[in-house]
Amino acid sequence: MAGAWHSGRMISGQFARPRGLLGRLVGRTMARHNAVLTHRVVAALGLRGDETVVEFGPGPGVGLRLLAEALPDGRVIGVEPSPVMRRQAAGRTRRFGDRVELVDATAATVGLPAESVDAVCAVNNVQLWQPLAASLARVAQLLRPGGVVAFGVTEHAVLPDGGSVGRGFDSALMPQLTRAGFTDLTAVWQPGGNGEELLVEGRRAHRHAT
Repeated sequence: MAGAWHSGRMISGQFARPRGLLGRLVGRTMARHNAVLTHRVVAALGLRGDETVVEFGPGPGVGLRLLAEALPDGRVIGVEPSPVMRRQAAGRTRRFGDRVELVDATAATVGLPAESVDAVCAVNNVQLWQPLAASLARVAQLLRPGGVVAFGVTEHAVLPDGGSVGRGFDSALMPQLTRAGFTDLTAVWQPGGNGEELLVEGRRAHRHAT
């Protein structure tokens, strides 16, 4: 049992921060299994084409490519701590030139200026953000007032302890988003490419008039 537990933690660690040969294989798996949810998340942002958008944990870069295609006059920033995933993402987005930038950071450590971003998204990694409350607060800080956020999570997404998200994740995430300053929140489960998939949408609260 100890060996099985160790193997499970090793695999879950690869999905959290892929590395080496196994990490490259994990990236290919992500690209295939998360495709449906990634399209849902990007569509949920309702982009005009000239915004600045950050994707956290873009992995192999499928979402970054979709975002770049939707933003001919905009800018896309991928915040990704895994060198293996940054290389895969760079390969997928090379044709977009400097409209796509890859940053070695996490939601908690990203150094972008406050209120410099129009929209934020993430697919199958918000459940790994640690500490979650501080990470969400940092994301809210990056967004301009009224800026849009979209998170996608599948029921099979890996948790830090090696378990799976399951179908109750929205009940844990929504209060955290409210406390971080997000409003107009919705959470919808529907079948997708990797079991039931959750799409959470919201906005950074507008400033109140003084």
